[in-house]
Amino acid sequence: MKTKSFKLNLIAAGLQVGAVLLSTSATAAGFYLHEHSANGLGRAFAGQAALAENATVLYSNAAAITEFDKAQLSAFASYIDPGIDIDGTVTVGTAAGTVTHDASHDDVSPSAVVPAFFYVQPLNDKWSAGLGVFANFGLSTDFDSDFNALHFGDRAEITSLGINPTIAYQVSDELSLGLGVTASFVEAELGSAVSNVISDAVGGLVPAGAQIAQMEGDDWGYSWNVGVLWKPTSSTNIGLSYRSETKLEVSGDLSSQVIASANQSGTVDLDLPAIAELAISQQITDALSIQASANWFGWSSFDVLEADLADGTIFPIAEEHFENNWKLSLGATYELSDAWTVRAGYAYDEGAATTEHRTLNIPDTDRQWFSAGATYTMDESTTIDFSLLKVYGREVGLSESRAVGPISSELNATQSSNATILSAQVNYSF
Repeated sequence: MKTKSFKLNLIAAGLQVGAVLLSTSATAAGFYLHEHSANGLGRAFAGQAALAENATVLYSNAAAITEFDKAQLSAFASYIDPGIDIDGTVTVGTAAGTVTHDASHDDVSPSAVVPAFFYVQPLNDKWSAGLGVFANFGLSTDFDSDFNALHFGDRAEITSLGINPTIAYQVSDELSLGLGVTASFVEAELGSAVSNVISDAVGGLVPAGAQIAQMEGDDWGYSWNVGVLWKPTSSTNIGLSYRSETKLEVSGDLSSQVIASANQSGTVDLDLPAIAELAISQQITDALSIQASANWFGWSSFDVLEADLADGTIFPIAEEHFENNWKLSLGATYELSDAWTVRAGYAYDEGAATTEHRTLNIPDTDRQWFSAGATYTMDESTTIDFSLLKVYGREVGLSESRAVGPISSELNATQSSNATILSAQVNYSF
């Protein structure tokens, strides 16, 4: 009995040191959500900060809301169908030797619907105001209970809600300035579990599926955004925008079925990146215009995650060491008739995870976007936008090792990813 108790405590200690995992994935770099506009999605968001087609431009450039001479409401929804697959093996080592098991898993991230709402209102000839309600960060992953690398990654869900009041001033016919603040509410559920192979390696002393650690919490964070819209000629729009970093202290409860001391309250610092965009829209003919954007994301703020528990213990979660990244996009918009406008775009989106630190937790990679969309004008007050985006991720390798008490474990895998996104939007002016 004493031997069994000693082994169980040793295994629990090993789990406590190294196996609390943030299991995440997304169809954009890190876990950023680009989906805020169906018309923007139709051209891979090229030129989005420079072109005020409807009220959704509030998200990309606060200054651009001065382009509206009527109040407008835009209601948006996007269906995201990600396809993220893991193909690999996990090798478990004990005193008796090593055994290699399959560690493959298809569709680790479920589909989701992302809504957003935007309202803009001219106050007078110079001033305009608006409000955006959206989600700009989020993820959801869920590995099956028989996944042999479950101790490297199990389940995670992060949801966010941003409320963004905005005001803008038209300095002249050529120049507008905008300013906004965002209150962001974030809920997070992060967890890991004992895999079958680890349970087998310790003779069932720790049952398969036992919760190693799970933390649920939430917090409000605040940020600001500014924008500039410059029209140097009658056919050229240039937009520049910046959203500041959001600092969160997610507080909640940590629970564990194998680590008694982990069952207490705690907090996790979570820093969401600053975002900037430089965009241009150039009219070529009366019907054709081209757009381009360079988006920068300050993902280096997402570095080390650890829980500060109520008893003063620092509980390690993950070391991601993200890097700042760029997304470059090019698109075109063409007015077929008074009723129909079509658009298409391409983007190259750098991953934020480095080769050295890429993990199962956030299987991030570089991506290519191919998109198309259209707008139908129903009448003077109402337009409908819809779009289709295909995202193809570069296949990448990942390698991780973890000691679980006296058990060594090594994961070697490749990750492939793609996504299909369908968006629709209604814009109503009044």
